[in-house]
Amino acid sequence: MKNPALTSTHKTPTYHTESNHQEKRSLLSEQRLLRFSAYGAIAFALSGIILGTITGSQMILFDGLYSLISVVLSFFSLAASKFMAKKDRHAFPFGKDTVEPLVILIQYLILLVLVSGSFLSAFSSLLTGGRTIELNAALAYSLIGSLACLGVYLYLRVKGKGASGLVGAEKDQWFIDTLVSLAVFIGFVLSALLKDHPAFGSLVPYIDPLMVMMVSAFFLKTPLGQMKASLREILEMRPKGNLPMKIEKHVKDLEEKYDMRESKVRVAKVGKTLWVEIRFVLRPESKIKTIDDQDRLREEIARYIKPIQFKKSLSVSFTKNRKWAV
Repeated sequence: MKNPALTSTHKTPTYHTESNHQEKRSLLSEQRLLRFSAYGAIAFALSGIILGTITGSQMILFDGLYSLISVVLSFFSLAASKFMAKKDRHAFPFGKDTVEPLVILIQYLILLVLVSGSFLSAFSSLLTGGRTIELNAALAYSLIGSLACLGVYLYLRVKGKGASGLVGAEKDQWFIDTLVSLAVFIGFVLSALLKDHPAFGSLVPYIDPLMVMMVSAFFLKTPLGQMKASLREILEMRPKGNLPMKIEKHVKDLEEKYDMRESKVRVAKVGKTLWVEIRFVLRPESKIKTIDDQDRLREEIARYIKPIQFKKSLSVSFTKNRKWAV
């Protein structure tokens, strides 16, 4: 996709819409959000692990361990953000956009391992008679945890609009934490209601491991989906949706307008950058005759893609020989 040896009749410039100043401010804001997420996860992780051990609840312990992993991943995201902010065009001539989906892929892979292990552990407990837990402390933890997670999620959602996928991944994790804590609270309320019931009291020890299994099964969907999306970006696959088709249609219209033989369009989204590579094949009677003509056409394409809400890298080349365009 990002081929430095593009063969064309003239050297093709790279086009970026955001200024360096705007990009720097965005990165600083992103790092503040990542730090906020990390500190929140630390508090949540410690309370979950301590109370999970005290109450004997696998569900609370799982919640705490999940948050602890989230802490590590939050600092991992922060380190990745700082690394991406450092300019090094010599070592990274095409930038560091691939770092973002790579980090997200690793994050969700680790979460997938944790979720799978928790499911198996809960299943084992279920087969051995379940677990007896301290309900009052568990109820208080799950209620406070639900509200705290919801607060952090909403904060990241509001403040993180337009931020990178790293902040988006953090936001998704807090949303999942909110759902988990809410599900845990409902489960503990059910346990409290059934505890002294003559017919259903014996089922209470099974509720905790069952909750872990249900939450783990729910968790599997998000990591798998995000890993697939990140892998698509790492492999520079065509973005989903109608954006590539809109760009292709516009290029096709230009091809007809300037009487060119054909055109080839390649579009990929990696991190926050949309890569657009266009190769025009000219015919003798084409209206593109000079370098100035080519630059005017580049400007026309640049204006068309400018409203797209990504950092853009546009490469447009021209040739009379089709073999250099395919």
